[in-house]
Order: sequence, then structure tokens, then C-alpha cells
Amino acid sequence: MPDPKPTSSPPSPAALPAADVREVVEQRAENGAVIARTSLLNGVPHGPMTRCTPDGKPTFDAHYAHGALSGPLRAFDPPGVPVKEAHYVDGKEHGVTTLYQEGRVAARQRYVAGILQGESVSYAPSGQVTSRLHYQAGKLEGEGVYLYEGVVVRRARYRAGALEGETREFAADGTLVQSLPYHAGLLHGTARRFDPDGGVSAERRYVSGKPQEAWRNVDAPLAGAASGLPKVVANFEKWVKG
Repeated sequence: MPDPKPTSSPPSPAALPAADVREVVEQRAENGAVIARTSLLNGVPHGPMTRCTPDGKPTFDAHYAHGALSGPLRAFDPPGVPVKEAHYVDGKEHGVTTLYQEGRVAARQRYVAGILQGESVSYAPSGQVTSRLHYQAGKLEGEGVYLYEGVVVRRARYRAGALEGETREFAADGTLVQSLPYHAGLLHGTARRFDPDGGVSAERRYVSGKPQEAWRNVDAPLAGAASGLPKVVANFEKWVKG
């Protein structure tokens, strides 16, 4: 007599994989307008998420994947006025991030897996570039250029996030004002100031950030030296900020 064929019973419900639960959750204002909409997968954000005011002005627009930001993001403050546009992968900024101030582009930065990498450009309210910096693994690296109304007013070099080498500062007309030597972020070496003709007018020596002497006139008396920094040097930070 042949052996009977084996029989199988259906798996118990506990052995079956749970089905994904997808839903969209909405929040409404008193006037009935949708002010929040979130796509969920198994209870965590997955898909688009939006926020807005009762009159429809956006405050937040992003995309999630399994609970983490993934895809484009836009934020607005006040409502309807952009403050940030970015792209995310696995919850980290990845790609170009644009920052706004009062609705105008203030900076564009590049990220790789949440870390600054590549060129970062800042802008004045007029739209003119105020700085061009380069990041490597999240730290300033190489030459940084600062501008005022289209004119370069500072050139600095960085290594691993700290000033390293010669920093040159210029007047708004492009003439060289002073040269500052840096090592590991500290003044180290001989700093020099220049007259309008390009000649060295004064020098001062530094060691590990500490001045070793007073400013010493070289060729001709330095106008304003007795009362402190020359006016063109004192105004430098104002020019850089735009």
C-alpha cells in the first residue's frame, strides 16, 4: 500500500508577515483648512510631509523615508518666505543647501552625508558675493576670498579649519592694506602694513599670537598709528560683512 501523501496546514496568523500599514494624517484649522498633512508607513513618517497656515502659506515641505528625512526640504519663516532649501539622504543633508535671509539668497553650501564639502558662497542683500570658501570634511581648507561690493577685501588661507599662511587685506579700492602671517590659527611671524603706493609702512612681529613689539614704522610715519589702527584697517570688518 503506497504511503499517504504528506499534508500541510496553513501557517498560523502569528507566522504571517505583518502587512504594511499606510495612512495619511491630516490636521485642520478651525476654518476647516488643512494645515498639516503627514504620510505614514507603519506609524512613522514615510513620504511627503507638509505644514501651512490656515490661509495656505507654507511653513514646511519635506519628504521622509522610514522616519528619516530623505529628499527635498523647504522651510519658511515667516510663512511663505523661504529660509532654507536642502536635500537629504538618510536624515543627513546631501547636495546643495540654500539659505535665505528675508527671502533673499544668503548662502549656498554643499554637503556630503551631513558634512560640509566643497565651495560655500555667501551673498549680501544686494545679491553680490561677499565670500567664497572651500570646505573639506567639514573644515575650511585652501584659500578663502572675501569681497565688498564686488572688490576683494581679504584673501586668507586655511588648513584643517584654521588660518594658515599669509592673510592679505585690501581697501575697498583694491589696494593692499596689510599682510598677516598665521600658523595654526594664530598670528605668527611679521605682520606688515602698506602705504597707498604699495610700500611697507609698518611692521610688527608675533609669536604664537602674541605681539613681540609695538608697530614699527619702516619708511614713512604711518598716519593714525599713534591713535590705533588706520581708518582703512578699522573699517575692514565692515567691508567684509557688506
